[in-house]
Amino acid sequence: MSGTRPALPDSTTPEFQSEALAQANAYRAKHHAPALVMDPELNAYAKERALSRSEQEGLAAGHTGLRGQTGENIFWGGGSAALPGSDAVNKWYDEISSYDFDAAKFSSDAGHFTQLVWKSSTKVGIARAAGQGSKYFETYIVFVFEERGNMEGAFAENVLRA
Repeated sequence: MSGTRPALPDSTTPEFQSEALAQANAYRAKHHAPALVMDPELNAYAKERALSRSEQEGLAAGHTGLRGQTGENIFWGGGSAALPGSDAVNKWYDEISSYDFDAAKFSSDAGHFTQLVWKSSTKVGIARAAGQGSKYFETYIVFVFEERGNMEGAFAENVLRA
């Protein structure tokens, strides 16, 4: 997908990835899901996705072009500097308030939460693109997951109560 501006710079660091992964795994542990393991190939794919998402301001690019069998959470925020991974993970986890554990089905208001804690997802790639946008400093954080979550009919066994 060609954007309306050049991609923002890659600002992924090992420290950023470790902090984001630790926060994600803390939430997953609460929901009886195994810890995610960072995968080098998925990290490269997450970087590609973060850079391409940043070619359009905000979340206009969405999940377009996502390869099959890969789940994805995207975060976009503005501030005066690159935002930490915990900002994205906490925002995604906050969607728990919109998830109905009894219904155990997909909800667009809770899709980031359910992908984050999806029990069958075991590998992750984490990346960040950040830089000066048209109005302020922008941060794009992307997690890509395998096995992909949010699969219809599989919520009850993959999204467990804390």
